[in-house]
Amino acid sequence: MSKPFTQLAIKFRNLPKYHRYLTILLTIYLIFTALLGLLVPYLAHKQVPQALSSMLQRPVVLEDISINPFTLKVSLTDFSIQEKDNSSFVGFGKLTFQLDFWRSVINRALSVDHVTLEKPYALLERLNQPDSYVFNFSDIIHELASNDANVTANNQTEEPTGLPHIKVNDLSILNAELLYTDKVSHSRLHYPAMTLHLKAFDTLKNFDSNGNGSNHFSIRFVGQNGGEIATQGKLQLSPLNIIGELQLTAIQLPQFWSFIADDVKAELSTGQFSFNSHFEIQAKKDQPLQLLTQDGHFSLENISFVDGQRPLLSLPLFSVNGIRLNLADKQVEIASVETEKLSLNASLTKQGLDILPLFMPVGTSVKEQPPKSAQQETASAQQEAKPQPENKPANTSTWSAVITNVSVKDYDLNLVENRLTDNTPWRIFPFNLSTSEIHSDLESPIEYRLDLVINDKGTFESSGSVDAKQETLKADIALSKFDLRQLQAYLQPYINIDLKQGELNTKGSLTAGSDKALYFAGDINVDQLLVQDKLHKKTLTKWQSMSVNRLVFDQEKNKLSIESVDFTKPYGRIIIAEDKSTNIQALLVKSSPEQSSKTPKVAKTEPQAPLEIDIGKIRFKQGSTFFADNSLTPSFAASIEQLEGTVDKLSSTAKLPASVDIKGKIDKYAPVTLKGELNPLLEMPYLDLALNFNSVELTSVNPYSGTYAGYYIDKGQLSLSLNYQLENNRLKGSNHLVVDQLQLGKPSDSSLATTLPVTLAIALLQDRHGVIDLGLDVSGDLDSPSFSFGSIIMTAFTNVITKAVTAPFTLLAGLFDDDEQLDKIAFESGQTQISTDEQEKLATLAKALLDRPKLTLSIEGAIDAVTDSRTLKEQMLHQKLADLSQTEIESLPSELSASNFPTEGTLSEALINVYKQETGLSASELKLSIEKEHTEEAELDQEKLQTLWHIALYNFSLNKQVVDDGILGTLASSRASAVKTHLVEINKIPPSRIFLLDSRIDINHGAQEALLTLGAD
Repeated sequence: MSKPFTQLAIKFRNLPKYHRYLTILLTIYLIFTALLGLLVPYLAHKQVPQALSSMLQRPVVLEDISINPFTLKVSLTDFSIQEKDNSSFVGFGKLTFQLDFWRSVINRALSVDHVTLEKPYALLERLNQPDSYVFNFSDIIHELASNDANVTANNQTEEPTGLPHIKVNDLSILNAELLYTDKVSHSRLHYPAMTLHLKAFDTLKNFDSNGNGSNHFSIRFVGQNGGEIATQGKLQLSPLNIIGELQLTAIQLPQFWSFIADDVKAELSTGQFSFNSHFEIQAKKDQPLQLLTQDGHFSLENISFVDGQRPLLSLPLFSVNGIRLNLADKQVEIASVETEKLSLNASLTKQGLDILPLFMPVGTSVKEQPPKSAQQETASAQQEAKPQPENKPANTSTWSAVITNVSVKDYDLNLVENRLTDNTPWRIFPFNLSTSEIHSDLESPIEYRLDLVINDKGTFESSGSVDAKQETLKADIALSKFDLRQLQAYLQPYINIDLKQGELNTKGSLTAGSDKALYFAGDINVDQLLVQDKLHKKTLTKWQSMSVNRLVFDQEKNKLSIESVDFTKPYGRIIIAEDKSTNIQALLVKSSPEQSSKTPKVAKTEPQAPLEIDIGKIRFKQGSTFFADNSLTPSFAASIEQLEGTVDKLSSTAKLPASVDIKGKIDKYAPVTLKGELNPLLEMPYLDLALNFNSVELTSVNPYSGTYAGYYIDKGQLSLSLNYQLENNRLKGSNHLVVDQLQLGKPSDSSLATTLPVTLAIALLQDRHGVIDLGLDVSGDLDSPSFSFGSIIMTAFTNVITKAVTAPFTLLAGLFDDDEQLDKIAFESGQTQISTDEQEKLATLAKALLDRPKLTLSIEGAIDAVTDSRTLKEQMLHQKLADLSQTEIESLPSELSASNFPTEGTLSEALINVYKQETGLSASELKLSIEKEHTEEAELDQEKLQTLWHIALYNFSLNKQVVDDGILGTLASSRASAVKTHLVEINKIPPSRIFLLDSRIDINHGAQEALLTLGAD
């Protein structure tokens, strides 16, 4: 074997030199091609999957690898990294690239002609494990991090070197697929068609600022559910610089919303967004990353949220246009923000908008912040007023943003109000808003214009400026044709009225600030108002127009001023129903627990200074009022018509009072006037008013006299002059009431007629000319808790008549400046003798009877059954003791009682005999029983035993005395007779004017007295 090789070697050495060199080169080439084309692919096919599998702790599969040693084209087929259960994870169908050897040598760079990656895929999953952020590649990351830590620990850190020079003529990724599955939220994202192209790529190639040069790239993603992501441009790696265009087109949002669907109750049913922009990314050494964008456009389209079958929110379009971003300078510029036709359906409750919790993560809630107390607000204000320490800013550079304008068009807001009412619908449509330029530093005020329509029953317009930094608003506002019937639901829980008609218009200027300095100047008009009493189904009040002219409210000055208030055809109605309730009384609704729960709680605030109010003039034109009393039979009705007048210069601060001049007519002919001065707005109100009614026919009040007095009025006229003065909270008034030729007619037989003697009142008040002329002065203290201005006025009209009818004896006593109660004469228990004090009362009564010859007096005796019976029993027992002891009753001890009864002598023997007679028992046995009960008492001597024995004898005997109704009736009758006897014999009253009532039958058990009543002939 060695000989042939030896001969071959000899022949090789004998060849010419160039033959030998060619042969060596050819041999080396053949060996290289054999190694590169056969051995290297074989070893790589065997070792690479094993090495990767060991490093990743995952199965790795490489179906085939081939290298063309002649063209240096490398192909890898069916490569995959699998899950531990051998399912697919990531991989590709085929990777091919071709190394350009000679160009690499010439350019001294790694040159690759074509790189093509076909059908790469990645199947990513988020696993459903207790730690919700565990993915199917988390173990790979952990392994790589562990290996990297070991390598770093075993090797010294080397300084990074520059980028290697690599040139790729054409790089393509074709038909890539990305699938992400979230097993926690049961959602998935699928991009089945992804491509990337990179042309003339050179790692060291630079291009100028115009973007000329190589390194062109394009990337495109297409989602399974629609939508496309694309970007293209140029890039350089050192320094990093990327210039290109980014387009996101019709990206479907529901596929992303599904990732949080389990945590949010609201469901995004439809919606997509788009974004496109020119961008540039730069990263220079020792400088922060720079990102520049321009001509950006972002839009949301066809957004729709639902809750089950209930639509919540829909937004056809929201767009942000002309977006420019400079990351280094921290600047954002937006040409415009436009949105239109949003539709919102929500309910407003005590917790706020009901749809807000639907957009909150499950388990969280929106809670109302309780209002701050006055102390908390004061503490906050003091804290804000403290000088704050100066902090040196770590970085003075802050972001700045500018939005040139914002436009909101045709919003449709449908709200159901359940905070104060039950299911009150409010629709705000259309809602339009536009603004001027908005700066993030809020240094410049924001101009705006707003207009909206409320339930198609009112238009609101406003324009002005908002200074967000100073938290101030300056605006012109106008509310037109607002239908007041929309407020009915808010009035219903509290007041029984039906707002049938009314239109509100207001226009003015408004200034508001965070310091609660509110200023409003404008006019308010309420036209065609009609308010109905819901209980009586009648008009309560109405007017043709009410104009509040030049109203100015200045909260800072705490002042309200009004130039004038004009009422045209005002009307009011007061009705007394059959049950005697009034339509005014029934207006307020008694709140139920449900209504109380809807009433907002108002935080307690510190008392503030009273509001200053100035009203130049209040005018009434063509006014009227109506009064009806349906509780009477027949019913009564009257009206004041042709009501005209003014109230001038009403002010809470003016030194001079307002003048009042109002006139009208009762039932078209009886004039009524109200003149004078008043100022109810002062801390201590002032008035000096005169009210006059002239010659009002009393026959018009027949329903009242017939129903309550029991008599109709056949004749009579009433004139009434009232004058009241109020100063320093003291009311002084004079009432002059003249009733001329009052003549009562027949009785009315009314079931409601008073039982009081009406004829008696007339007999007391009417003079011999048939005139009742009462001049009464009244006064009152407004600071008194019991003071009522209305009751003072009513008293001025009725106190004398009421006193005459209900308390004639008090009236009589007042005529003689006496305050004694003349209708009762008191007696001692069991007695009929009249005391000295009671005799003086009878003398006063006698004077009054002599001055009123038409008056008569009736007397009825009365007893107190308990006290009078006990006294009568003692009298009966003492009489029996006096008889048995043969002693005059006047000779008995004055304080004879059970506890001080004599224990020996004639009275003791008489008591023993009375006990035996009344009880039929032995007195000795009673004594023995008392002694046995007290055997254990060492101190019980004979004297104490005698005392206890006589007490028992006395009490048992007293209880056996019987006082029946006949005896009590005799006592009552004797008391009445004693009073008449004294009046006739001592006070000289004719016996014919005094009548004794029967006191024996139906005995009056009221008290130990005689009862007196007056009558008239």
